[in-house]
Amino acid sequence: MEKQAPKKVNFVLIASLLINVVLAYYIIDFSSENSRLSSELSKNRTNNKAMNDDLNQILNKEEAENRSNDLKENLKLLLGSYDSLETSNSMVIDSINNQREKINTLLTKVSKLNSKSKRDWREIYRLQKEAETLRGIMKDYIHTIDSLNTLNINLSNTLTEKNKKLSKVNKQNKQFKEQNKNLQDQVTAGAVLQVNNIIVTPLRIGRKGSQSETTRASKTNMIKTCFTLIENKLTKAGDKTIYIKISDENKTILPAPIKLSIRNTANEEVEVSSQRTVNYQNENTELCIFYEISSPIASGKYNIELFSDGYQIGKTSFSIR
Repeated sequence: MEKQAPKKVNFVLIASLLINVVLAYYIIDFSSENSRLSSELSKNRTNNKAMNDDLNQILNKEEAENRSNDLKENLKLLLGSYDSLETSNSMVIDSINNQREKINTLLTKVSKLNSKSKRDWREIYRLQKEAETLRGIMKDYIHTIDSLNTLNINLSNTLTEKNKKLSKVNKQNKQFKEQNKNLQDQVTAGAVLQVNNIIVTPLRIGRKGSQSETTRASKTNMIKTCFTLIENKLTKAGDKTIYIKISDENKTILPAPIKLSIRNTANEEVEVSSQRTVNYQNENTELCIFYEISSPIASGKYNIELFSDGYQIGKTSFSIR
């Protein structure tokens, strides 16, 4: 019997330890939960205190009425501020209109509240907070609109600068076109045939077809005009028609047997007296054009003009008595 006593003592000790462990666990868990509840209670007390502080400021009827009136005026001023916002951005305009509707809704609610009733004091407080939120949103709009206006100004300046550059490029293109036209005109002018050594000889034609020079108008039957087409590498080689115009001192033109005319570079019709076609190969070419007189001509001075491709390429004069 003396040997069994230690076992009972050990069992009691173990049971006691287990109970203490369980109690310690519950105590720790209870302490943690109690700490959490205390924290939430503290927050609620803080929030309630802030609200009560605001409500205590309007505990008397006069203060409550002033708060209600101030809220109305603030909402009206806020609505006027929203109305003054100007922007062309459709998305911003839609959003501003939504805020206007909210302000009008708040004004309607405030008008329906009884500022003398304690039941509506808390609602007045809530509406004041909502009005402050709308005022903060308006400030964001002002910043956004200002940023958009700045962006528009920058874009406008960029567009103006690009227009200036485009105008400059167009002006340069116009100058280039004019220069190109001038060069083309110069090339065209350089390709025009030129003549020299123009010699005009009045001729008397004998019965057997013999030719002899004469200085008398009454004996002149033919006018021979000889000249040299100068070498010109810019001119396209091939057949070239040369026209001759003979006119007296009164500018009367000696006519061709069949009326003959050309268009000059000014697109004017010019009557001529005779023509001749020659195969020009870009080298000096001797050429004579004959004009046969069908009826007697008067004495005096006569002018000779040579044309090719509408250009006057040479002129001279002669006199007969």
